[in-house]
Amino acid sequence: MVDAFKIEIFQTQEDKKAENNKKRFSTIRVPDNSSLNEFRVQLPISYEGPENEHGLEISHTPEHFFVLAISSCFFTTFSVVSSNSNLEYLDLHIDAKGIMGASTGVKMMEKIDQLITLKIPSNMSEKKALKVLELTEKRCPLANSVKSIVENKYIVKTKK
Repeated sequence: MVDAFKIEIFQTQEDKKAENNKKRFSTIRVPDNSSLNEFRVQLPISYEGPENEHGLEISHTPEHFFVLAISSCFFTTFSVVSSNSNLEYLDLHIDAKGIMGASTGVKMMEKIDQLITLKIPSNMSEKKALKVLELTEKRCPLANSVKSIVENKYIVKTKK
């Protein structure tokens, strides 16, 4: 069975209002699924995209979504692996940062650093928790699909 995931990207009249193309927004939606919200995307301010009065992006950028895709894939893969491994956990938190560069001569997301903090009950083994995290890393299909280096650092905390 092959899974297919469809999206549409388009510009509304509102999205097209900026005269400078770099300042325009696009809208993204999942077709045939009205229960999922549309959202806007913009060029990063480092590439002259629009910014608010505080010098920050107004909407998410493709770079945000790229890092989000890798981190959320880890998160959802962890839910399957931890369930299959009978690992109880209290909380999983991921802080992720994508690093753009051009060391290869081509501008690309060269690295994604993830700090993954897992809280487990005191009756669970930290060694088992680390094994589940490492197995998750190996099984994450999106991380396995990209050229970017994905570097994970794990912190396991036991609630006493």
